[in-house]
Amino acid sequence: MRPLMVATVRSEWVRAWRWPAQVPMTVLGNAALVCVAWFVIPRSWLFDFTGAWGLPIALAGWMYADVSATNVLGQDPADALTVLSDGAALERLLRAKTIVLWLMVAPACMVVALALGVLEHDLTLAVLMMLGLCVIPLGPLALSGWVGVVFPYHQRSLRWRWANRRRFRSVVARWLILVVLPYGVFPAAIVVVLAVPLLMFHLLPPFDVGAVLTADGRVGFVVSASVVSVLAWFAAIRGTAFLAGRRAGRLIDYLGDAERG
Repeated sequence: MRPLMVATVRSEWVRAWRWPAQVPMTVLGNAALVCVAWFVIPRSWLFDFTGAWGLPIALAGWMYADVSATNVLGQDPADALTVLSDGAALERLLRAKTIVLWLMVAPACMVVALALGVLEHDLTLAVLMMLGLCVIPLGPLALSGWVGVVFPYHQRSLRWRWANRRRFRSVVARWLILVVLPYGVFPAAIVVVLAVPLLMFHLLPPFDVGAVLTADGRVGFVVSASVVSVLAWFAAIRGTAFLAGRRAGRLIDYLGDAERG
């Protein structure tokens, strides 16, 4: 990793933990919700994969799918404003944000997958799961960032939003939509990334979609999905930075005025 990138990641990491530490608190809160939902209430109410191996998948999905992945410019408008006119610097900032969020989520999910591998006596599947949880979310995280470029919002307190509730459309409705949107955007981005290897298995002989369930098929699927995700990460970050450059005037006006909510 280049020195400038390392410095940007370090700076973003420190900023993320600065009070009120919204990104790590959001990640920890979502992890706690998953644990409660997984062990306390019937799993089928909230999760599609209810077997033991579904836990690390659920943790990753819930911990990533929040405003930390989408509101990439509104988290710290001051930093965003300083790089909007510099495409390379904006790309570094966007990459740093995804790396910092990844550092908060991926290691914990990988530890859970490894523990399951020991308990289930299937270290091969654990290694595959760890690789998938480590790499596959990168592309969807980058793809999710476009939301924060098209529809950023300022992180204002609930007290402020209540005091400005008469500006319902811009202060309340817009904010509520953008708070809920990540729960659909990130899963949709996951589908986009996984669709490529699934299509490959469907179209290329002697593979078929059912081959994903075999041992060799799982390896091929995880590796191909990881490659696609890394490529998507680079392409999506560049695309998001380009989009931000095209919208720089509007973004400067919006991010520079916290009263716009």
